[in-house]
Amino acid sequence: GRGRGGRRGRGSRAERRLQEIGAGSVHRLAKRAAEQQQLAASEQASIDLLRRSAPFCAQNKKVAFEGCPFYLHERLAATQLRTTFPSMRAIALLRNPRERTVSAFNDYLRMGRIRRAAGGATARDAQMLTLVASKIEMLRSGVRQLEDFDMRILTSAVYIHGLEAWGRAWPASQLLVLQSEEMFDAAEAVVHRVEDFLGLRRAIPASAYMRTHNKNTLAEKARASAALNGTLDAFFAPHNAALYRWLASRGTPFRPWPNGTHA
Repeated sequence: GRGRGGRRGRGSRAERRLQEIGAGSVHRLAKRAAEQQQLAASEQASIDLLRRSAPFCAQNKKVAFEGCPFYLHERLAATQLRTTFPSMRAIALLRNPRERTVSAFNDYLRMGRIRRAAGGATARDAQMLTLVASKIEMLRSGVRQLEDFDMRILTSAVYIHGLEAWGRAWPASQLLVLQSEEMFDAAEAVVHRVEDFLGLRRAIPASAYMRTHNKNTLAEKARASAALNGTLDAFFAPHNAALYRWLASRGTPFRPWPNGTHA
């Protein structure tokens, strides 16, 4: 109804606002559902490719490998792969979440997924901080969820989210968790652990241990500021703590990241 002077009452404004919020929620849910369907189709295509390679590998005594930075984060992938390839062995290689996020930002710049801010290095550093802060706020407010596609630049380093599902789907004898820092510090020992885990003979030459693949060729990369590091550390701290508890419960040795253990 209308209030005095013919103005529309406050109740009507509230109703319109609720309708707007409801419409926005429906839109976000529809977008999220479409993204999940697209992701599921991509994962299924990879699984089908591996399945088709199985006869060839068996006939020629070859071993098939598939590497992707996103499988670990997808809880559905853990059960799908376990059902399709029950004897498969999985390796999760975890990098310091702070470093991984900065690296992902620069990779998105290289691929054109993020438009580079004008103004040089300082502008790019500020752009990265603004982007990360906005992603964190969207997660905290409930506008986005950890598995939403457009959150991956940040949430792919929330390792415990996916590892819990992988741990439930896969026995410890078929899931090896490693740290990137281990690979950097003692490459030969880690490679031998991987070969033993996969049942491979010592066939990888030492010259290949530290060979760089998929190197980001971006000429000028964004750098983490003190503000960004503090923001990332605060966000990842509870997730890292949960990760350390989960690893300890499995008897997996793991060195806590020195810059990501405090809120």
